[in-house]
Amino acid sequence: MQLGMELNQYQTLKLTLTPELRQSINILQYSSHELIDFIKQQAVENPLLEVKDNHQLDFVTRNDYKTNTYHTCFNTEKDYDPIIQYSDTYITLEKHLLEQIMTHAAITQGQKSILKFLIGHLNQHGYLEIEPSIAAHNLSVSLAEMEEAVSLLQSLDPVGVGARNLRECLLIQTAAQPNCHPLASQMIEHHMEDIAAKRFHKLAKLFQVTVQDIQEAADFIKSLNPRPCSEYYHEMTQYIIPDVMVEKVNEEYLIIVNDSLIPQVRINPLYQSSNLKAAEDYVKKKQHEVTMLMNGISQRKYTLYKVTEVILEMQNDFFQFGMSKLKPMTLKDVSEQLGFHESTISRATSNKYIQTQHGLFKLKDLFSTGLSKRNSIENESSVVIKEKIKELIETENKAKPVSDQMIVQSLMQNGVQISRRTVAKYREEMGIPGSSKRKRY
Repeated sequence: MQLGMELNQYQTLKLTLTPELRQSINILQYSSHELIDFIKQQAVENPLLEVKDNHQLDFVTRNDYKTNTYHTCFNTEKDYDPIIQYSDTYITLEKHLLEQIMTHAAITQGQKSILKFLIGHLNQHGYLEIEPSIAAHNLSVSLAEMEEAVSLLQSLDPVGVGARNLRECLLIQTAAQPNCHPLASQMIEHHMEDIAAKRFHKLAKLFQVTVQDIQEAADFIKSLNPRPCSEYYHEMTQYIIPDVMVEKVNEEYLIIVNDSLIPQVRINPLYQSSNLKAAEDYVKKKQHEVTMLMNGISQRKYTLYKVTEVILEMQNDFFQFGMSKLKPMTLKDVSEQLGFHESTISRATSNKYIQTQHGLFKLKDLFSTGLSKRNSIENESSVVIKEKIKELIETENKAKPVSDQMIVQSLMQNGVQISRRTVAKYREEMGIPGSSKRKRY
C-alpha cells in the first residue's frame, strides 16, 4: 500500500444558483404586497432604479423615497382614498374601564390608583396577568387592599373582566346572572374537564339528577363568554388583493394577472448614457441589478399566467359551478402539463389569491388529492368529500348523531370509496368532534 499526494483534474457537472436565478425564484414566490415592498426596498438601495406606480404621474428615484416624496405625491382630491383616510374610532378596553372608575363615587382616590395599575396588566381578553401578591408588593400596599381592588375591578363592565383564569371568569358571570342554573356554579368549580368531555352520565349520577338536567346546565355554561372583553380588541382589517383574476366573457374565460398595483420599474435615463469613467463599474453593476429585477417581475407574470391557464383547463367545472365541482389536482399534474419543475409550481401558487365568479380563493386551495369513485375512472376531490361530510353532520339528528361508519356507508351509496379512518381524519381537520361529543340529551 502506497501513501502519497497527487494533483488531479476532474470534469463534473453540477447545478449552482446564480444571483439572477436566486432573485427570480424569490420574486416568483412573493405575493403582490411582498413584491411591492421588495421593489421599494430595491429603489432605496439602487440609485439607478426608478419606480412608477400605475396611478402616479412620473417616476420617482431613491432620493424621493428617502425624503418621503413618494408618499406625499398622492395628496390630491383625485387620489383621495376613503380606506386610507378612515379614522379609528374604537373604544379600547382601558378607556372603557377608566371611564367607569373615574365616575364611580364609591371608589376612593387610592383605589383608583391601584385599579389603574391593574388595568394596565389586563390582556386582550380582559384576564388579569399579574398575581395580587406581586401587585401589592410593587405598589407597597397590603394584600387585603389589593384583593379588594381586584374585586372592584371584577365588578366593572363587561362582566368577567379582571378574572385570573377561565374558571373564575365563568363564575363571575354566573353570579351576575339572575336566571342562573342551580348546578352551573358547582359544575364550573369542580367539573370543568367533565363538561368539556361531555361526561354527562357521570355528572348526572354524581349530582343525582337526570342527564337532561346536566345538559341544560351545560347549555347555560356554554352561553357564557370565555373572552368577555374580546369586543374591545380590534385588529386592523387586512385587505386581500387577488394576484390573478379569471373572468367569463362571451362564454370564454379570460385570465388577467393583476399587476395593477405592481410599480413599473426602469433604469434612470441619466445613467444610461453616463460617461462617468470613474464610476463605470459601479453603474454597470447597478444597471445589471435593475435588469435582473425587471426580468424577474416579467418572469413572475408569465409563470403565474401559464400556471393559471393550466388550472383553468383542469378545473373548468370548478370555474363554472363552484367548489362542489372541484377535481383532484396536484402540483405534479400541473408541472407535467407545463414542463416546469414541481417546486416552481409551488412557488408560483404560494401566498397567491385568485378571484373567480364564485369568490376569492387561495391558489393552493385548488390543489387536493382524490378518492376513487365506484364504477368510475374519475376521482372525487378531498375538498368536496369534506363538504359532504360536513353537510351530513349538520343535518343529523342531534339525539342520534351519525357515526364515522355511518358516514362511510352514506358516501359509499353515492359511489365514493372511503375508509372510516379517512372520515375521522377529515372530520378532525374540520374541527368537528366525534359523535359521542355531538350527542344531545
